[in-house]
Amino acid sequence: MAKILPITRQRIEQKIERVTESGCWIWMGATQVRGYGEIISHNRKLLAHRASYETFVGPIPKGMYVCHICDNVYCVNPSHLFLGTQKQNLEDMAKKGRSTKGEKNPMAKLNKSTVQCIRSEIEKGKSDLELSDCWNVCRQTISNIRTRRTWKNV
Repeated sequence: MAKILPITRQRIEQKIERVTESGCWIWMGATQVRGYGEIISHNRKLLAHRASYETFVGPIPKGMYVCHICDNVYCVNPSHLFLGTQKQNLEDMAKKGRSTKGEKNPMAKLNKSTVQCIRSEIEKGKSDLELSDCWNVCRQTISNIRTRRTWKNV
């Protein structure tokens, strides 16, 4: 089991604000760029939601993720947290519309309408090389669109 060093309930409760409407416990301490709370224990930075889970619920088995039912990265309410594998966490994220696939990926060079145009050109018989040159992407990107490895939803 991955052992998080003990943190007192009082330390966590001092850094939260309870939201009556949602039931969330909003982390008011330090946060990471993506919004997840951080707490320091024994000179180690820990994710606040993981520390809260261990403090109020129990140990987190090695390799398990602490996921949010409420989909609020600032929330550390143990009743809003559940354990899951990486796959379950990614599936939950996608189901809630938070995945970074397609246009939501900040590194994406293409968007839905562009992919539709590429698919239309594929149907007309254009080669991956022609399309990759035209859209300034690598041939593998066009091949992945052709075989629906990527942009499956378009």
